Amino acid sequence: MHIAYLRIFAPLRNRTFFSLSDLNLAIMDCFDVLNTTPMKGYELSREERFETGEKQFLKPLPDWDFIIKNETRAKVQRNYHVILGEDMHQYSVPYIYVGKEVKIIYDSVEVEIYLGLERIALHRRSISRNGYTTKEEHLPERHLRYKQTKGWNEEYFLRQGAKVGVNTQSVIKRLLERNRFPAQTYNACLGIFSLGKKYGNDRLEAACRRAMTAPATTYQIISNILKNNLDKSEVSEEEVSNIPKHENIRGKETYQ
Repeated sequence: MHIAYLRIFAPLRNRTFFSLSDLNLAIMDCFDVLNTTPMKGYELSREERFETGEKQFLKPLPDWDFIIKNETRAKVQRNYHVILGEDMHQYSVPYIYVGKEVKIIYDSVEVEIYLGLERIALHRRSISRNGYTTKEEHLPERHLRYKQTKGWNEEYFLRQGAKVGVNTQSVIKRLLERNRFPAQTYNACLGIFSLGKKYGNDRLEAACRRAMTAPATTYQIISNILKNNLDKSEVSEEEVSNIPKHENIRGKETYQ
């Protein structure tokens, strides 16, 4: 550091540069002077010492680019995912580690998740903001069963909703889109279809039409509409909310 100050910074300290490239060229000139000047006690320059004593022992540079690794820490959430804050993207880990604090080591290609010295998950990195990367082997048994049950997927529930009516299908679509991991909403979808068996599909369709005027839709809202016979009355203009959609906002039917 002392040599760099004397041989590079000092000669350039009073000069003015108008571009980074000009500054870099001046620094390289100083390096050339430093490396070709004989060293005290050796009678050889740094460049000569390198050529005669070190160069022969060097190995070829790797064919691939050096990848910078980054490190951060996170807590495994209840949905058995961790958030990589730089991308706001979530990656799954085995569900048994829920609540544990883990270390995330990542680069432009891969995301590794460690608990202590043990790597518990490896994913290809995604820069999809607010997205999810989930491996089936990380799912708890109840969620894996959803995935393995024949025909139980987003398309299945949307088809079932369409059989009841366009409003019911819209409610199902809203529920599926509310959670980035759709299998976690399957119970709510099944619960809504069970309301059709209890009250009849015509009333369910009417309840869903009313529920779609609310900022958010849940099983409980639709159940309350049916329980209080609100599906049998027309929706007034005052009941149509101008509040933007948000999953934490509930309609007045929730408090009936």
